[in-house]
Amino acid sequence: MMKKPSKIVIVGAGPVGCYLGQLLKQQGFDPLILEEHSEVGKPVQCAGIVGRGLFEDLRIPLSHASIQNVIDGSIISYRDKSFELHRPKVAYIVDRERFDKELSHKLNIEYNTRLNEVKRIKDGYLLETSNGEYFTEIVVGADGPNSRVRKSLAFHSEMRLYRGYQYRVKMPLAAQNQVVTDYNVPFSLFNWVIPEGENGLVRIGSISNNPYQDLNNFVERQGYKFELVEKNAGAIPIGTCQLVKEWGALVGDAACQIKPITSGGIYYGLKSAELLADAIKAGNLSQYEVRWGEEFGQEIKTCLLIRNVLENMDEKVLAKVFDYVRDNSKVIEKMGDFENHSSVVWGLISNPRTYSTVGTVMMGMLKNPRFLMQSLLKFPK
Repeated sequence: MMKKPSKIVIVGAGPVGCYLGQLLKQQGFDPLILEEHSEVGKPVQCAGIVGRGLFEDLRIPLSHASIQNVIDGSIISYRDKSFELHRPKVAYIVDRERFDKELSHKLNIEYNTRLNEVKRIKDGYLLETSNGEYFTEIVVGADGPNSRVRKSLAFHSEMRLYRGYQYRVKMPLAAQNQVVTDYNVPFSLFNWVIPEGENGLVRIGSISNNPYQDLNNFVERQGYKFELVEKNAGAIPIGTCQLVKEWGALVGDAACQIKPITSGGIYYGLKSAELLADAIKAGNLSQYEVRWGEEFGQEIKTCLLIRNVLENMDEKVLAKVFDYVRDNSKVIEKMGDFENHSSVVWGLISNPRTYSTVGTVMMGMLKNPRFLMQSLLKFPK
């Protein structure tokens, strides 16, 4: 059965889809959001750590009610070495269910509606779902890393899906204002320990090619004893993606708008929703892709290159890179940006003391000529 036509349909009621919905409502539109689950915020598929800027830089102010804990720094380790970074109030730990639900307030959402396929027809798009058919002039895929909008409309993408797995546990922690980042591959694949604060709960997780095994290895290695409360899992798309195709667009995880170094996506996704809302209001979707490239393209390309290089280095090279970063931790504390990591990278590379480390990395790349050529072709211009 055909549902009532809508000018704009957003597929996915995650934080990015809902924030886009709020922006469009503010501009006088009435978007319809299709959500495959029975409520917003479940299942949880995120570690829930966000930079302070998320609550300072957005066009629509976010409620602080979802904030559970304030983070003042981190302990960073690789193998048997570690260092600490200290920055007061650098990040917040949020209750993702509450965070998402607050963004969804008073939006037009149809639940239990799973998208099966999108078809381009003469005047717009026909969406075939588990809840009937919908027609829309503009369709937005905010439907996550395995986006059906992206697949149905054949958006071009170059991405790799990593997996994340997390335990939510009851466990005593001495420092409630620090997170732990334990690298399997610096600065790419890692385990984490995130304290929720006063409730005594802790999130312990891993992102890797085999996160379940890596998480359990990490827990055993650290000797953690805890009471398991909940398990969470999700996919993380790292790479690049076409954002616009005629009157279809992608945003958030569906568009691969993820920080390549830390795998966080909420900040980029919400800022991208602002760019997309402006383009829809202007009646020119291509404007969205242009502005995204101007604001985030260089950052993504640089960090993707770094991640790709490090994932193809042997342990001796990785150990030297980690040692160099550890030795310059005070510099990182001063110039580091929670959302834009390339500023730290270029700052370190411009230091002559980095040359021996860069030389070690280049020697590692020379051992694999094919990989070296691929990396040079991807070097940001």
